[in-house]
Amino acid sequence: MAAEHGRPTLKDVAQRAGVSIATASRAMANNPAVATTTRTRIQALAAEMGYLPNAQARALQSSRSNTIGIVVPSLINPYFATMVSAVQNAAEGAGLATIITDTDERPETMAASLAFLASHGVDGIICVPDEACADQLNNLHAQGMPLVLIDRELTGSPIPTVISDPQPGMDAAVSLLVEHHALPIGYLSGPLSTSTGRARLEAFQQACRNNEREPQLVFHGGFEQEQGYQGATHLLNHGARALVAGDTMMTIGVLQACHRAGLSIGEGISVIGFDNQPVFALQPRPLTVIDQQVDVMARQAFTVLHGLLTGTKPTESTQTHLVTPTILIQGDSLMKGPQA
Repeated sequence: MAAEHGRPTLKDVAQRAGVSIATASRAMANNPAVATTTRTRIQALAAEMGYLPNAQARALQSSRSNTIGIVVPSLINPYFATMVSAVQNAAEGAGLATIITDTDERPETMAASLAFLASHGVDGIICVPDEACADQLNNLHAQGMPLVLIDRELTGSPIPTVISDPQPGMDAAVSLLVEHHALPIGYLSGPLSTSTGRARLEAFQQACRNNEREPQLVFHGGFEQEQGYQGATHLLNHGARALVAGDTMMTIGVLQACHRAGLSIGEGISVIGFDNQPVFALQPRPLTVIDQQVDVMARQAFTVLHGLLTGTKPTESTQTHLVTPTILIQGDSLMKGPQA
């Protein structure tokens, strides 16, 4: 239960967690004397309640650590690795250090990461949000933590957000496949539990309607290489003559499935990937890709956060969502001419 007046106290956190104040204090200090699972639970609960240690509350008002946190779902995914690198470069140029956390797409890990960053005095956070952590993120924002969301959004949240618009790139991709008579199209969708998964699927379906095509084949998967492999195999077995992937890792899985099936990309199958990664240009036939311009998004997110940190007069960029259009970068991964 939160304090009756003002900010929740450590006593409130301890009562809610069912532990002593001493145990709660050690957990918030990351003391190894408290079991890892207990520490994680207490830290996540504290963040959910909006509790900030006294030192952090003072830091938010009067001092700076010259450090920001970056929270991403995966560092194995080259897209997020590129995002982190771009934010780090921008931060370094502004004299700021970074603490990077990888949540492995687990909301409980994100909750613990956010609690750790808040309790250790970072000046601000750039986060790819998990919708299960929406309350925690909104509470941190309300408590005064400078915070910017990137890549994914939280419906109705007041937190500044930087995302991409999948529609322009998807429209161009589907139009190109229709022009090449690469039908039916198989689309590998990301998880509908994420704003990006939903938005890209809706963009694909709208692109089909824009081209006067009935909705094509869809595989509902996840942002993982194995899901890309399984989805591509499934779609190929159901007659797809073209594959469009919904993210970087699924694109890698599509390449794997095509190679294992003995299909030559650009000759036996048309493929459009997602995100502009160097490995996609190193294929025998470089991939056509829908590019989110992640470098641009990362720099925008840092610019917004830095404005919040330095007290720059609020502008549109610090009050509203920023949207970067996707673009289609044409390679040589589509079959030429009408198909039988």
